Amino acid sequence: MEAHFLGTAGGVPSPDRSLPCSALRVNGRTVLFDCGEGSQRQLMISSLSLMSVDVLLLSHHHGDHVTGIPGMLQTMGLFSRGRGLSIMGPAGTSELIGGMMSTYGEELFYGLEVRDLEDGDSFFFEHAQVTAVATEHSAPSLGYVVREPLRPGRFLPEKAKALGVPEGPLFSRLQRGEAVEAGGRRVGPDDVMGPPRPGRSMAYSGDTAPSGRFAAAADDVDLMVHEATFPAAMAHRAEESRHSTAAQAAAIARDAGAHFLVLNHISARVEDEAAHMREAAEVIGAARVAVARDFDRMSIHHRD
Repeated sequence: MEAHFLGTAGGVPSPDRSLPCSALRVNGRTVLFDCGEGSQRQLMISSLSLMSVDVLLLSHHHGDHVTGIPGMLQTMGLFSRGRGLSIMGPAGTSELIGGMMSTYGEELFYGLEVRDLEDGDSFFFEHAQVTAVATEHSAPSLGYVVREPLRPGRFLPEKAKALGVPEGPLFSRLQRGEAVEAGGRRVGPDDVMGPPRPGRSMAYSGDTAPSGRFAAAADDVDLMVHEATFPAAMAHRAEESRHSTAAQAAAIARDAGAHFLVLNHISARVEDEAAHMREAAEVIGAARVAVARDFDRMSIHHRD
């Protein structure tokens, strides 16, 4: 599982930051989060393939998050895309995409599934569960939490030996989840395995004011990607526009028990990115936070 940051600006692009677009690679397939103007070019420059995108998840319908959609759909058609594409987002997404298709009059020649989501709706993508979470912005908005299923616990060989299981093929069978007979007794995997271990996980906030609902849904995630549009000195502006400061994003990550936080959706008003990160680090610790830059990527590993 690997997160890619393709566009990390908030509101307007800059020479260094493109409009919002992030991606998550799961087992060779790609989920795209938001699609601001220029997103297809960012995909082409990155190590990702435009054609690898299987699902596009919209956090909300403000222009800086959706204006890249028509061009991307058209290019996929020109490149003779074969498999379908799913686009999902908050209420009104079907109407939004329908209007785009009507305006641009494009015939795609591939399947396009569009779905409106509500708080708590979920679907599976490459065995990972993706859940929509209502957030708090100036328009209907959703964040998303992606979780792989629990993994089996660690095999405990000393415990198996204590139960009379000889080292060798029976160990392998137990690790595969099979019960075995040893020493005249039945020994099951649960007898010799540690507690289940979490799969990999990521949470994407989209644009939002600090949201306790989002923090609860993102409990214990490996990676939280949270908007941090404004510095602390502009907290009043963040409140008015239903955005977050870096310190507020860090507080949400702390409350969620997130293991690492990436600050995203950075306004051009943030003149000192090091200071922006320090504001978050004072809340969550410097070792657990970074500021996203265009084309950054981060691997999400299993916790041992």
